[in-house]
Amino acid sequence: MTTPTAINGGGEPSTKRPRLADNEAGSKDGQPTYKMAYLGPPGTYGQMAAAAFQSCYDVPIELIPCPSISAIWETSSTFHVFPLENTIHGGVTETLDCVLSNLYSGGSSVQTDEEKQGRRIIADLALPISHCLVVKKGVKKEDIRWIRSHEQALGQSSKFIKTHFPSAKLKTYPSTAGAAVSLINDLNEDEGEGAALCSKAAAKLYEDKLVVLYQGTQGISNNFTRFILLSNPSHPLPNPTTSIPSPHPTEFYVLPSASDIIPFFQSSQIRNIHSRPAPIPATPKTDKDESQRKDGVWTYREDRFPTLYFVEVDVDGMGLQEEDSQISKRGKEKGWYIGKAGWRVTDDQINAL
Repeated sequence: MTTPTAINGGGEPSTKRPRLADNEAGSKDGQPTYKMAYLGPPGTYGQMAAAAFQSCYDVPIELIPCPSISAIWETSSTFHVFPLENTIHGGVTETLDCVLSNLYSGGSSVQTDEEKQGRRIIADLALPISHCLVVKKGVKKEDIRWIRSHEQALGQSSKFIKTHFPSAKLKTYPSTAGAAVSLINDLNEDEGEGAALCSKAAAKLYEDKLVVLYQGTQGISNNFTRFILLSNPSHPLPNPTTSIPSPHPTEFYVLPSASDIIPFFQSSQIRNIHSRPAPIPATPKTDKDESQRKDGVWTYREDRFPTLYFVEVDVDGMGLQEEDSQISKRGKEKGWYIGKAGWRVTDDQINAL
C-alpha cells in the first residue's frame, strides 16, 4: 500500500468511527423512531455531523442518507442536517437555496409547502474537515487525469490541486463519499484514470479497493464545516439530553431587501450575511420603471437582480426569546424567521464518536 503523504498536518477529528456505520435505530420501549436526513452515502462529513447530533438524544433516531443536499430538503424526516458554511470555501449555496426556496412566492402562482416553510434551525456544530486524495489500487500519481468530489471539497483543496495536479480536470459530485465510491464503479476509461477527494472515514470503508495518496489536502489545517440541524416545530419532537446550551446563541432571518438589514438589526450584533438570488423574480415597481428599463437606465437594482439575504444575529445582544421577540414579530412584516441555534454539539462530543 502506498504510504500517505501528510499535508498541513491535517487529520480526522477522531479515528474512532464505529458508530458511523450504524445507520438504523429500532424502536425502544414502544417509543417512536425518529428520522434524521443527511448527505450520504456512509462515510461523508454529513454522516459524521448527523451522528453527532443523534448522540445528543436518548431516543431512537434513524439516520437517512440522501444523494444530494436538495434530496435532504425534499424528505419528510423529523430532522434535517445541512452544511451551512466552510472556513475556506464560505457559504454552501445549495443549502441556502433549499432553505430559501419555500419562502418567497413573489406574487406568482407557485405554491409554498407549509411543512417545509415551517422548518426551523435548532442547533449547530463545527466539524473538523480533512480531505484525502484516493485512487483505485494500482493507480499512480502520474496516471491521474481528473479529480472528482463535492464542489466544496474541490474548492477547499484548490491550492493543493494546482500544485500537484495542475492539468487535472475537476469534476463535481453530490458528495465526497459518493465520489470515492464512483471510482470503484467507474467503467469509463476514455478520460484515463482519476482520483477523488473524500474523508478519511470514507477511505477506510473502501480500503480493500482504494488507496490514500495524500491526506490533508485542504488549504489550511484548521478547516471546519458548520452544520445546522433543522426540525419542524409543528411535529412532536424529542428533547436533547446531552446537548450544551450555546454560549452565544444566534437567530436566523431572511430579508428581501439589503436596505432593510441595518434598520432591522440596528440594536443587534450581526454575525453573518449570505445573499442569494430570489427564487421568484420581482415584479417591476411602476410603469415609469418600465420606461427607464427601455432606455437602458435601471433605477432599482432589485428589479433586475432580486435577492434574498440570509442574516444571522447575536441573541445575547438583543435579549430575544425566539419567535416571541419584538424583532421576530417585525420579521413577519419585513421577512422570515428561520430559527435559533439554541444548543451546540461540543468538540469533545464530536471526538468521542
